[in-house]
Amino acid sequence: MFKSIQYVIRENLSNLFRIYSISKYELLADMRDSKFGIFWNFASPAIQVFTYWLIFGVAWDRKPIEVKGISVPYLPWLVVGYAIWWFIQPCIQKGCSAIFSKTGVITKMKFPVSVLPATIVCKELFNHGCMLVIMFVTLFLCGYTPNINWLWILYYMFCAFAFSESVSLILSVLTMLWRDIKKLVTSLIRMFMYFSPVIWECSFSSSVPFAHILNSIMKLNPVYYIIQGYRDAIFYGQSVFDHPLLTLYFWGVVLILFAIGCALMFKFKKKFIDLI
Repeated sequence: MFKSIQYVIRENLSNLFRIYSISKYELLADMRDSKFGIFWNFASPAIQVFTYWLIFGVAWDRKPIEVKGISVPYLPWLVVGYAIWWFIQPCIQKGCSAIFSKTGVITKMKFPVSVLPATIVCKELFNHGCMLVIMFVTLFLCGYTPNINWLWILYYMFCAFAFSESVSLILSVLTMLWRDIKKLVTSLIRMFMYFSPVIWECSFSSSVPFAHILNSIMKLNPVYYIIQGYRDAIFYGQSVFDHPLLTLYFWGVVLILFAIGCALMFKFKKKFIDLI
């Protein structure tokens, strides 16, 4: 186990420039495929957020979200949650094809395969930056101004990166073993969003049977920790030290996922060509 973790970390650290170069190339390639280029990196998430706000905020007359005695209008609350989802969702979906999409390179030259999931995550990190611009503009227009607690966004961004990298490692190898994994993930990813506090607060009222148990189960989703962390930093003035048990749980899950991903990558590193 430790040997596989050491192998993946060493291979990624020794190929940081290669990871950056591949991520940059693929990002620019996507922009060249469209006439308006980088415009869509901002327009696509903005349209998605506007759609969810119209449906859940306007059409359903969603009231401000009140947590810990602080009331937050639905639009800024939604934008902050969707900013993280706009990063994690494509990392998971595209992470499935991280290795399979590069079979042409793998078969022609000796290539550090374990860096491929990281290239996907790094590429989507740029799109996350575009979404953060939209998020900050929305927050400013809604009357929110930066404070020291906003710096915790950097920590939770690293949490999102670590979680996405760990999941991508696992899915990229499993997709090489079973092609149906990608189709399964694509089918389940939307359901996964509704089990995360992206467009709703994932909190059942006391009138719902077993509400306390259901609320605890929802918090077991690692994405809950990241999204709620962004909102805690921006709206509620809380830091990571205000929920230590949830932090320990999150990093425990991420380390287990990362260890599994490294073990799979190490085990099949010499067999990917045969699996193509």
